[in-house]
Amino acid sequence: MIAGTVGSLLGKTAAAWRAPEFGLSAADRLVVTFSDGSAAFVKGATTEETAGWLRNEHRILDHLRGTSLCPEVLGWQDDGTGQPLLVTEDLSAAYWPAAGAENPGGGTSTVWRPGDIDLLRCTLDRLRRAPLPAELPRTTSWPGPQWPRVIELADRLVDVGVVIPGWLEANAETLTAVDAEADTALELGAYLVHGDVRSDNVCILSNAGECEGRLVDWSHAGAGHELHDLVQLLPTLHLEGGPPPWQVCTEPAPLIARLAGPSLQRACVSEQPDWLRRVFIDLASINLKWLAAALGLPLPVPDQHTPTHHRTRAQPPAG
Repeated sequence: MIAGTVGSLLGKTAAAWRAPEFGLSAADRLVVTFSDGSAAFVKGATTEETAGWLRNEHRILDHLRGTSLCPEVLGWQDDGTGQPLLVTEDLSAAYWPAAGAENPGGGTSTVWRPGDIDLLRCTLDRLRRAPLPAELPRTTSWPGPQWPRVIELADRLVDVGVVIPGWLEANAETLTAVDAEADTALELGAYLVHGDVRSDNVCILSNAGECEGRLVDWSHAGAGHELHDLVQLLPTLHLEGGPPPWQVCTEPAPLIARLAGPSLQRACVSEQPDWLRRVFIDLASINLKWLAAALGLPLPVPDQHTPTHHRTRAQPPAG
């Protein structure tokens, strides 16, 4: 029983526990309440892959202790059985933008309150100033070259309305060249990056009238470019009411190109729920318009308002 193990690890008695209804990995997740009224959030590995993610997350959280960038570590167990256990502070009482409003039909909608997005930008600025752990591998969220495959998918991207016919083919040389530059032209190992910043991995704590942002789920954290997290975040943030990415930054173009590629490919995957495919189609449209602005290319579609919507979540995430 995980709750009992956590109690022994912390020298407390587990009184109750619940499994939050969120999370995309196979890791076990529990919020454990103890007899003294305190609580903790627990992640337990269930596979070799989740064990690797959890060890990476623990390394990063331990490195960032006291920075207020992430949950504080309360306990860690890794006895070599392949099922490590990470115990962190419970952030259930924080404000979670991804669970900002309850929907009448169930689930929740993302709501960024006034000032929240600016606070998140400040949180990313603080992360960029954090020291890099020694010998930290590159973040696993840095993809390989993307644009040769994207060009192959030109007809499908035309079919879903992301781009007008002939645009990708006409600009293929420019797009593939800037994509190819990313691994050599960018400084990819000097900064600590979270690797998966999005609304469901962000919470906001209030203390004596002051607010602080926390980032959770550091499984994919690693070394990367200083703007990796911002460039990865901006398209989804725009869908949730944030500014158009091209109004925030239009460089470095190789970074924008490389991180844009996965959304364009995912927009062409038919074996996924319709709502999720619609999200990736919207993200692909945003990313392609952004990249065109960064490279001084003509618009990939006639100028129009980019549709926005709030993603739904069942529960406020906690890591």
